[in-house]
Amino acid sequence: MKKILFLVRYLKHRLFTRFNHLGWRVTFDRNVRIINPEYMHLGDYVSLDMDSELAVINGHYKYSYNYRNPALIIENGVGIGKGTIIFAVKSIRIKKNVMIGPYCFIADYDHGYEDVNRPVVHQRLMNIKSVVIEEGVWLGAHATICSGVTVGKNSVIGAGSVVTKDIPPYSLAVGVPARVIKRFNPETKRWEKIEK
Repeated sequence: MKKILFLVRYLKHRLFTRFNHLGWRVTFDRNVRIINPEYMHLGDYVSLDMDSELAVINGHYKYSYNYRNPALIIENGVGIGKGTIIFAVKSIRIKKNVMIGPYCFIADYDHGYEDVNRPVVHQRLMNIKSVVIEEGVWLGAHATICSGVTVGKNSVIGAGSVVTKDIPPYSLAVGVPARVIKRFNPETKRWEKIEK
C-alpha cells in the first residue's frame, strides 16, 4: 500500500508539477511542499520525507531565473529527512548520496535587519551566496547550513550544528558555530582528533 501511495504522489508531481527536471523514482512522502519547482532539478532516487519543504524564492531583484539554470539542484540518491527546509534564492547544489537528517535548514541568504523601524519580514534579503553540499555528506538532525558555505565530500555535520563557514572534505564538524573536531587521515586510514 505504501509503495502505491509513493507512486501516486510521484505521478502527481510528474504530470502536474512543472519541475525543471524530475528524476526517476523520486519519493514524496506526506505533506511535502514544493514552491516554484520550475527552478528545481531533482535527480533519480531522491527521497523527500514527510513535512519537508523545497522552495526557490522567485522574483528577487538581483536574480532572473530560467529553465536552463535551476537555482536548486539535488543530485541522485539524496535523502531529505522529515521537516527539513531548503530555501534557495541564488544557488543551492546538493550532490550525490547526501543524507540530510530530520528538521535541518539550508538557505543561501540571510534576512536583513538593519532598519529597526521596519519588521524583518519587510526588509530585503542579504548575504546571498551559493551553497554546495558535496557528495556523500551526512547532516545530523536539526543542522543548519548558512549562506556561502561548502561542506566537503564525505563530511559529517553533527546534530544541532550551525555551519557558518566551509567544512573541508572528510571532516567531522560539531557545535554552534560548527568547528572541525576530527578529520580522516588517508595515510593511517583513521579518523583523528584535531588538536586545539
